[in-house]
Parts: sequence; structure tokens; C-alpha cells
Amino acid sequence: MQRLVVISGPANTGKMPLAKRLMAEDRSLMCVHRDDIRAALVNPLDEGHITLCMGALAGMLLSLGSSVIVGAWNLDPEDRQLWTRIAADHGAPMAWLDVREPDVAALIPPMDVTA
Repeated sequence: MQRLVVISGPANTGKMPLAKRLMAEDRSLMCVHRDDIRAALVNPLDEGHITLCMGALAGMLLSLGSSVIVGAWNLDPEDRQLWTRIAADHGAPMAWLDVREPDVAALIPPMDVTA
């Protein structure tokens, strides 16, 4: 069954290492990561518009039957509203993982600080 996993937290707090760990455990998860979308754009785009692009991509992947893991700030109330709506629109259960929560932080693999 497809699902939507949202990872939230401030910059440089382990969102991507956590996403990689979860993807290694569940090969059906497709990653939509804010930094990757921003890097793929030639010209700068407003952060709010990047969030909308992420939502559109995640929604399309859910429409195709994939499970999606989203990594971004996701700390504003509007972010939770966006992902809740997308999950509901596609009938996908949503898991919200905030890296500031101790039980979620414990899942983050050690980060390589030398890279």
C-alpha cells in the first residue's frame, strides 16, 4: 500500500540521512527532497513555489501508485496542511517525522561531519 512520509526539521538536522535509512528499509519509497528540487532549477525560485513544486511531484508519484518520502523544513502550519491534503487526496496514510522529537532523532544514522 502506498504511503506518504514527511520528514520535517531545521536545516542540517539529519533529514536526508533519515530519508536514506527509511528508503533502504522500504525500497518502494520515492524521495522528494527540497534541496534536490532547488538544485535542479537553473534560476532561483521563491521557497513557497518550491514547496508547491514538491507537492505537485509528490502528488503525481502518489497518483502513479508510488510511496513518497518528503524531506524539507515542513515546520510551518501551511506545510502540514499541504501534505495532509495531498495524502487525503490520494487516500495515502501519512507519517509525520519531526527530527526534533527524541524518538525520531534516535532513528537518524550518524552523520559524516567531514563531508
